[in-house]
Amino acid sequence: MLWSIASIFLVCISLVNAIAGVDEKHAAALVSWLRESGGFFHPNLEMRRVDPSDPNSRFGMFTKGPIPFEETMLTIPDSMILDSRGEDEEYTSAMVCGTIRNLIEQLKLKDDSKYAPYVNYLLDTQPPGQIPSSWSDAGKKLFHKLLEGDDEDDDYIVLPPTEPTPWLDEWREECDGSDDPLDHYAALTLIQRSWDDILIPVFDMMSHRNGDWTNTASNNLHEGEPASVYASRDIEEGEEIYTTYNHCEDCGARYVTYGTPEILREYGFVEQFPQSWIFSDIEVGFRIDHWYGENDVALKDEYVVTEWIYGKPDEETIAELDARYDQVVQLSNELLKQRDENVPEHEWNTIVQYFDALELALDIAIGGAENGEGQYKGEDDTDEDDDEDEDDDDDEDDDDDEYEDDEDDQENDEL
Repeated sequence: MLWSIASIFLVCISLVNAIAGVDEKHAAALVSWLRESGGFFHPNLEMRRVDPSDPNSRFGMFTKGPIPFEETMLTIPDSMILDSRGEDEEYTSAMVCGTIRNLIEQLKLKDDSKYAPYVNYLLDTQPPGQIPSSWSDAGKKLFHKLLEGDDEDDDYIVLPPTEPTPWLDEWREECDGSDDPLDHYAALTLIQRSWDDILIPVFDMMSHRNGDWTNTASNNLHEGEPASVYASRDIEEGEEIYTTYNHCEDCGARYVTYGTPEILREYGFVEQFPQSWIFSDIEVGFRIDHWYGENDVALKDEYVVTEWIYGKPDEETIAELDARYDQVVQLSNELLKQRDENVPEHEWNTIVQYFDALELALDIAIGGAENGEGQYKGEDDTDEDDDEDEDDDDDEDDDDDEYEDDEDDQENDEL
């Protein structure tokens, strides 16, 4: 029953939390627990809503004063880190069974858990239904159809991400896991929030964004030392705190194999610019961003390919990208113009946002490859002044933020 009402629960809990200040209450409890446990939370950090005057705006971690380059921002002691208790010393899957079982036990203990501030935060603010593996049957069916086509369509081009909803099957297969709703919740919480095999409270409340937006770095989190986060550049007052899920120093191959589609699959949101797109079947990968003009203002409808991950595509590969672009446009026109009422609103909106992002990404890549310089100018470009351009960029960020609510609260904006 829990999963059949997951999307309704997702909307309701967001409204209740905004009205009652639940996020703020749990943030305060987590910071107090951190400090009482011997950890460190920088005095110039705070957790609040993007717009403190708007109880419906997104919740995140921000600075309330400047933090200089390399200054320590967070230290999370080992006693707060939830791990597998030695059960999975050589884990080979993202589904780390021992950590999930430990989390299940702590969720059942609630106030009696040694991790009580953390598990209560999860239960009160992080509902099920956020990542595609936990979507409704109708939502998953539509997502698979858009990405993989129908069995009888031999000419269909499979789109990323591959295996878009794998995690509950993996929970059953790798861990002999049950279908108890709480067990599902714990397994998917691990996928969304963990740093490989461990869950790190407070650390996982930082949002994700790459490029110049990333303003933190950390020590190696698997060397048996307390987790430590420091400023990767000078951070000004009022900035949101961002980490990265795929460009971190200990992220390994994720840097070249993991992009916007995979972030949706694991974390449940479409990342803001800059984005990375990997089409492994044709060995094409690229990173895209806004084109910035004077005073570092993002120009309206102008984008750039900042990197060809596997090298610039040749004419044959550009034709492959063209075919994918045509297919995405056709799918959007045929299946996404009018909402399927069987698909919960949150799932529908996420799918539409993802396909809009995929269409734009392919358009940017094709345009950038064809003009030889990587820059792409959209069809609706105008010569608006910098102030208008900045307003447009802010509006786009606000739109992106709307769909990052799940990421920020879970916060490796992981949930």
